[in-house]
Amino acid sequence: MSCVPSSLLAGFLARNPSSADARLAYARLLVGDGRNDAARAQFEELLRRDQRGPDPLFALGVLALQAELRTEARSYFERYLQAIEGGADREPDPAYLNLARIAEDEQKYDEAFDWLHRVHSADQLLTARLREAFLLAKVSRVDDALKMVREAPAESADDRVQVVLAQGQILRDAHRHQESFDLLATALQASPDEANLLYETAMSAERLDRIDVMETHLRHLVQLRPDYAHAYNALGYTFADRNIRLQEAYELIDKALQLAPDDGFILDSMGWVQYRMGNLSAARDYLRRAYKLKPEADVAAHLGEVMWTQGEHDAARTLWREASRRESDNETLKATLQRLDVRP
Repeated sequence: MSCVPSSLLAGFLARNPSSADARLAYARLLVGDGRNDAARAQFEELLRRDQRGPDPLFALGVLALQAELRTEARSYFERYLQAIEGGADREPDPAYLNLARIAEDEQKYDEAFDWLHRVHSADQLLTARLREAFLLAKVSRVDDALKMVREAPAESADDRVQVVLAQGQILRDAHRHQESFDLLATALQASPDEANLLYETAMSAERLDRIDVMETHLRHLVQLRPDYAHAYNALGYTFADRNIRLQEAYELIDKALQLAPDDGFILDSMGWVQYRMGNLSAARDYLRRAYKLKPEADVAAHLGEVMWTQGEHDAARTLWREASRRESDNETLKATLQRLDVRP
């Protein structure tokens, strides 16, 4: 029934409101269409009819997590686990992974490790081990993290690429940029058209200020994948952040925004290039939209700088102060405050 158009399913449900299978299929189609509020209403109706239904419990947990409603999401996933312990034929590992993510977001790292250690199914084990490695790196156990990645169960070629990408990111986050670049560049030589390797090698090249290498890889990537929005965005943002080739930066970011109009990171890039081009009003509009979608310190740094330039110093300080409380070690925010000689 999942191949049936959503309009036909809606009509069928109007005539047969008790059909759980049809309602579940309809809700999943709504999620696929990006209509999350409508999907949530359908999952809630399923749950009203069956309080222990594992499928709506899990789906509502995912939707709550996407909306950053962590307490609500945790409740749904815990109820999902109770439901499958009661006999429902579903896997617990996806819920364990989501509960680990919630605990990590709340900086409850011991709890996050505990959830990840419960994952044992073959199709989720690599994901869990890589997540555990990133968590180890986050608590400053970088060498332990790298060891865990190297020992992760990588059976297929795709798995092995994931392992290399994880090592590269952990090294980059630890500011071991040359090691990260060397590792990824070596892997890329063996798979020169692998999209994710191209992107991540480009990102590591940028950290070494090798913009020519970054540009070569990203240009090759968009030739292979013209719909790879973040490749256009990364190159455009890099130009804008260095205040060079601004018209080209704008065109690249505009292309990315056409491909992904509601992406918070790309909206942030468009706001930043508008700021570099002197368009303060447009910059602020884009950055406010970005911050609403991604209330992260990088975006706050940019939005605050626009506000500061417009003379709204108190509002900018308030924004930066809030961002600093959440992400005190954010490099973009620290660099912005240092450059402007501001204490939030």
